[in-house]
Amino acid sequence: MAHRRGPDARLRRGRKTAVRAGLRHPFPARADARPLCIAHRGAPLYAPEASRQGYDVAADLGSEMWEVDIHLTADGVPVACHDPVVGGLRVADCTRAALPALIDLEQLIRHARERGQALYLDLKAAGSGPACMAVLEAHRFETAVLGAFDDAEARALIAMDCPWPISVLVPPGEDPFVRAQATGADIIHLCWERASHRPQDLVTDKLLDKARARGLGVVLWHEERPEVLRDLLQMPVLGICTDQPELIGGFDALGDHGIEVVCHRGINHIAPENTLAGARLTYDLGCDWLELDVRVTRDGEIVVLHDPTLDRTTSGTGPIIARDWADIADLDAGSWKAAHWQDERLPRLAEMIDLAKARGRRIYIENKAVPARMLLDFVVSKEFLDQCFFWSGDPALQAEMRRMAPEANIKANISHHGAFATMLAEIDPQICEIQVADWEAEAPLCRAHGIRPMLQYFGEDPEVFAQIAAWRPEMVNLDRADLLLAALKAAS
Repeated sequence: MAHRRGPDARLRRGRKTAVRAGLRHPFPARADARPLCIAHRGAPLYAPEASRQGYDVAADLGSEMWEVDIHLTADGVPVACHDPVVGGLRVADCTRAALPALIDLEQLIRHARERGQALYLDLKAAGSGPACMAVLEAHRFETAVLGAFDDAEARALIAMDCPWPISVLVPPGEDPFVRAQATGADIIHLCWERASHRPQDLVTDKLLDKARARGLGVVLWHEERPEVLRDLLQMPVLGICTDQPELIGGFDALGDHGIEVVCHRGINHIAPENTLAGARLTYDLGCDWLELDVRVTRDGEIVVLHDPTLDRTTSGTGPIIARDWADIADLDAGSWKAAHWQDERLPRLAEMIDLAKARGRRIYIENKAVPARMLLDFVVSKEFLDQCFFWSGDPALQAEMRRMAPEANIKANISHHGAFATMLAEIDPQICEIQVADWEAEAPLCRAHGIRPMLQYFGEDPEVFAQIAAWRPEMVNLDRADLLLAALKAAS
């Protein structure tokens, strides 16, 4: 995981959400007033909830604030966990030392500073508010919010003149303004995700106007439905919680940034490469293209797999060309990455194309060993030829694909042909892939000949990503799309 040190450059000190005199650290806000992306318990779809890994993944996927459930140990240490019992042990009955698997607030603060994240502390245990305040004060951590379902917990913090915003979490059926008045809270957090199939309709202009008139900020529930999020993101609220931060904090949050992002084997530092899970995450993050590798089974099924054998990324063994699809359809293609992904299976190209079409996205198909006619005919049968481009490291396959389909989009690399003119004569590509060191020389040459230049960078150097953000290449093929996202946000 790459880390950003210091506060996120996109966040500024927010306006005070209420007139409470003791409020010294207002809710952080984006300069463009877009609601903050609040990662609910980290990124639980991609890593264990409330784990360091989960919070890292959330930051990689564009979060700006981490939501953290807080319980207290027997010796008064605030720790991150949702349930009062963990691994058969009741948190309140155990010392901090007896719960080494849990992250405590002090550790979280240090990590949040490294990743440029604010903290939203959901107080689950009685008395956890003052304990959290003490830790926040000791570490001089300003970008935090303390929230509670329990009115008594919220009132106790207000009575202590808490310098951080206090929120009350409001379930369906309760009046948020009655709760705010009863506690003196600064923020109403509406937990209405299950209140309706269109919960956004419950957040009316009247409600928002009333909150504004009373000096109350509004935070919204955790939401993962794109059609609901589209409406919520237009609202003048402080933040939106989500289990999928990529849906709020991804490339789509940047507006028109001018780069078509090609994601190499999916978001493969998080999800297992060449899987449907990786493909969904790629598109949800806002990447335009998914790069994948194709091979063929003994019985002619086109499958998505990088290696010639099953050994590295599945629970199977041996060459894929020696196996029928029925033999490998149920292989585990995720556990090699982490136990979290044990349900992933080896996908077929058909499934990847169906997903891309459903999302309105595209695919870069690297042909490892599929006969050119078989691959081209299959893609045409799926009515997807215009939405993909091809490349093969096998020169004979590459040449055969061009000969058979002059209308197909094919990528080439100058270095593979020895010279630009040779590449034109042999392949006449629509796209030319260029290394970082050659970009400024080769990209103008490609443009002059009507070829789209595509930058390739599979490293993790933040300085290179800053340069890519400055160049704004037409296309870029990356292993770490998340680092480009961070660079573009830093440059905006």
